[in-house]
Amino acid sequence: MPLPINRSWYAPVAVALRTGKVFAAVIFVAAFAACGTKEVAKTDSTSAMAPVAKSAMAGDTGMAMHGDPPLPMHHDTSMGKTAMGNMAMTGDADHDFLRMMTDHHKGLILMAHETIESPVKLGVKPIASKLDTEQDAEMDAMTTMLEKTFKDPYAPKVTPDNQAMADALKGKTGTDYDHTFLQNVIMHHEQALKMIDAYLPNAKMPELKAMAEKMKAVQTKEIAEYKTMVAKMPSK
Repeated sequence: MPLPINRSWYAPVAVALRTGKVFAAVIFVAAFAACGTKEVAKTDSTSAMAPVAKSAMAGDTGMAMHGDPPLPMHHDTSMGKTAMGNMAMTGDADHDFLRMMTDHHKGLILMAHETIESPVKLGVKPIASKLDTEQDAEMDAMTTMLEKTFKDPYAPKVTPDNQAMADALKGKTGTDYDHTFLQNVIMHHEQALKMIDAYLPNAKMPELKAMAEKMKAVQTKEIAEYKTMVAKMPSK
């Protein structure tokens, strides 16, 4: 039975479109569609909610959406706040992408750190270390761009859906932990790809566009690798 769609996000999107902040509307909807599920790592991207979300998004925004079912987004229409958490969208494609993607990286870094620092033996520790190095370097580069280009001393934050992914690892060990970690990373990367796809047609900064394209290539490859690893793991 299809679950009801929360339509509370339509208003800020419509306002953004009417005021010319087209990218703010596009990136908001893309992030809305990408933000995982409340049952982290318990469902895959073929969930029954996905077609419902795609249909609603395509019908009301003119965009074809795809991927994981959405988590409710928090926004305050009285203050013009949209996107993930209470982030205020600026209407500048590069600026908004940098803020959103640094928050997104912060979430994966949290999962990686918890995995690396775990006292138990885990097969995914080398992967967590690699991801930590990649994401930390990219996050530093993006916060530097925010400071230099936009005079924005933005401090990346872990969003609620990414915190839920990290919390889902607690109490797990062995193959169960490895499986959940990889599933969460796959979901996290798929969210990032949606954000990048929404950003690239609106990109203005060549350096940031190149970084986003590289992120997309690397994470697309990693998704395929991790899906193969998960498929070879014993059934839980």
